[in-house]
Amino acid sequence: MHIFITGGTRGIGNGLVREFLIRGHLVSFTGTSQKNIDNSIKELNGDYKAYVCDVRNRKSIIDAMNQAVDSFGNIDVWINNAGVSQSKLDVSELNEEEIKRIVDINVLGTISGTSIALNQMKKQGYGIVYNLEGLGSNDMVIPKTVIYGSTKRLITYFCKGCNKELKDDKRISVGTISPGMVFTDLLMNDMDEESLKVAKILGNDVSYVAPIIVNGILKGQKKIKVLTTIKIIWRFMTSMFRKK
Repeated sequence: MHIFITGGTRGIGNGLVREFLIRGHLVSFTGTSQKNIDNSIKELNGDYKAYVCDVRNRKSIIDAMNQAVDSFGNIDVWINNAGVSQSKLDVSELNEEEIKRIVDINVLGTISGTSIALNQMKKQGYGIVYNLEGLGSNDMVIPKTVIYGSTKRLITYFCKGCNKELKDDKRISVGTISPGMVFTDLLMNDMDEESLKVAKILGNDVSYVAPIIVNGILKGQKKIKVLTTIKIIWRFMTSMFRKK
């Protein structure tokens, strides 16, 4: 299969790139700069192409997609992974520039990516787009993460709406990936002591999360959730017995 992943140079995105390549798939992925791409492809093996892309710019996404299709053909799976967190500040303390950056990447980037991917998949006659959920998708509200959480809550609604519009396209759909707490720069930036305690219990490495997500995608699951309710309860129950 041909897999297209935005934000594939680090974190979960890079883990997915590596996992799909290990399993012999064709992978196209994007990064925000050639430097980031060059750093991310060390020790990569398999058939892949990487493209510089700013998901805030629709033309940039289209250009990357067209190059990917020219290289590997139709796209079977598109993953809108690119995203950013926010500084741990109250809404009143965030400046306009940072608010715009978070919304533009997490919301506009995902919506544009989905729109472009679905247009291509309608021409192909098949395909699935996955968007990443996160804190806020389940209505959980944590102070000092309100802008980030709001963007993820919107993504959940957006995916449901897209599937309503796709009800007559039986071979095209929009799925969601809920990776849980993953030890990446996105999670660790500005984490306070209290948050770190929870992360030590519920957090996972990318090497744990990526195979679970890829398994779900290859099975065609539309909702992929790494950290289930049962897992959360079990980890809190057993946390006192595990080494810190």
